[in-house]
Amino acid sequence: MKNSNLCFVALFFINVLFLTACFFIDSPAPERPPLRLIHDLWPGYLPIILAQEKGFFEQQGVSVETLVTENASERVADFNAGKADGITLALGNIMIASADNPNAHIIFAIDRSAGADAVVAQPQIKKVSDLKGKSIGTTVGGFNELFVAKMLEANGLTLEDVTLLNVEGENVPELVQNGKIAAGSTWEPFVSKATALGLNVLFTSAQTPGLIPDVMVFQASVLRERPDDVRAFVRAWFQAVDYWKANPEEGKKIIAESLKLQPEMISLKGYELLTLNDNLKTFVPGNTLESLPYTAQLYANFFVKTGSLSRHPNINQLLEPSFL
Repeated sequence: MKNSNLCFVALFFINVLFLTACFFIDSPAPERPPLRLIHDLWPGYLPIILAQEKGFFEQQGVSVETLVTENASERVADFNAGKADGITLALGNIMIASADNPNAHIIFAIDRSAGADAVVAQPQIKKVSDLKGKSIGTTVGGFNELFVAKMLEANGLTLEDVTLLNVEGENVPELVQNGKIAAGSTWEPFVSKATALGLNVLFTSAQTPGLIPDVMVFQASVLRERPDDVRAFVRAWFQAVDYWKANPEEGKKIIAESLKLQPEMISLKGYELLTLNDNLKTFVPGNTLESLPYTAQLYANFFVKTGSLSRHPNINQLLEPSFL
């Protein structure tokens, strides 16, 4: 009788162990939420669309949700409020935004503007020197302010020679056309819109190579808590970049169809899309605009001088290349 009881107890525990094992085997792992990214339709940011359409994110094992917002100030406000895990921004803009969000980190450089940013002016203004004493619209405290300063400097003027008005780039063509400002700094596709309105292009980022890089920024908490997902995102991003560079027309067609745009509205012209190898080079400290640490320090110095920043940000903390 004693042996029978022992056998019963042993069988009971074996069944319990078997059922427990089946529970853990059959129960799927909890699904991770998608990484949430905010971007606008600047061409350099569109590898994210290509990666979605080609299934590169799925191949790399990460889910990504995107939100398109054209207004840079709104994007930054949403990111700082924790409504997104990542954001695409011009370097100058994140330098300012980092003052309110010290937990923002740049994980890679997206592109460098090489003509896609420009200062446009009223038809009667033919050259930069004609801007002396006139108003220029720009995002004060953003990358365009430094761009305007460099344009003036290259033509024997300073910021003291003009009146800067805080204007979002997408509003520049209409304000210049209506005579509210004499000139303004903007970017594609608004540069093309400005020329279609008969405005003059006075200066472009092709004349300041490396001054305006765009970067991918993530929240520190996401980098800390979901490093594998972030690495998968980075792999898929550069997979899309390589695909687009190797197949420019096909890549353009895929992106245009996804965004319901005409293919001619998607163009690689005017900016340098950066690969993984480009990034491995650009994160190296240097003394030219090819070095992201150098360029970031240039912006920091300028913004502290103009009062847009009250103190110098920690560049080493802002840049986080370990996910490359």
